[in-house]
Amino acid sequence: MDKQKNTRDKYTLVHIDQCDSTNDVAWDKLKSTSQGQYVIVSDSQTDGRGRRGNKWFSTKESLTFSIALRNIPNNKLSIISLLSGVVTVNSINMLCDIISQLKWPNDIMINQQKMGGILIESRTTDRGLGIVVGIGLNINETTHDIPKLLKDQATSLLIYSGVSYSREKILSEILNEFERLYVQQWDSIVHIWGKYCIHRESEVSFHAEGGLHQGVFQGISSLGHAEIHINGKTQTFPSGIVML
Repeated sequence: MDKQKNTRDKYTLVHIDQCDSTNDVAWDKLKSTSQGQYVIVSDSQTDGRGRRGNKWFSTKESLTFSIALRNIPNNKLSIISLLSGVVTVNSINMLCDIISQLKWPNDIMINQQKMGGILIESRTTDRGLGIVVGIGLNINETTHDIPKLLKDQATSLLIYSGVSYSREKILSEILNEFERLYVQQWDSIVHIWGKYCIHRESEVSFHAEGGLHQGVFQGISSLGHAEIHINGKTQTFPSGIVML
């Protein structure tokens, strides 16, 4: 069932019982409409996408949603991923009183384990440039819900704290925080992201297109690129995977 309602006149919220991917539904909305921005929320996502073509695991205890944006200024495009991570961590920390952190570029971490991820997609359609921010968070999963291969790497708010949380309240907090930071604190996003980084000034393994590197993660550039000190020289990477 597809249910729509306006949220503070900023986004149109679309709730779906089940879909393959909330990002796909978000793209359908951007392609079929000429105005407005959307939030797509699904109770069950059967074919969610992660970065680099990976599948995104989720259950009915997860919070999976996508924000469909249009007409984003060029100077803000490169920071959307960082903004989304900061917004999510801010919201979890404030609402749940749990210390969550970030792993570059957009993994949500608790106690060195991943509890969420963000996938940013951009496309030019016949209606202009669109941006879709896909966010998946493990909220009320138990250890039995986590696949065996991921048990050492993944966690949820419930597993970590022993407390169940309202997915609706977390979604509302994230959307409000997204709007607030986008309007009021855009110039501070890189700095705030650095404060939440779980591996700043730490030795990391880094998978980039050119191969595997070892170095010290020093931070991120004004464009959100990773800055890693390798063999006496700081190198900048626009994409890649950090391994702790």
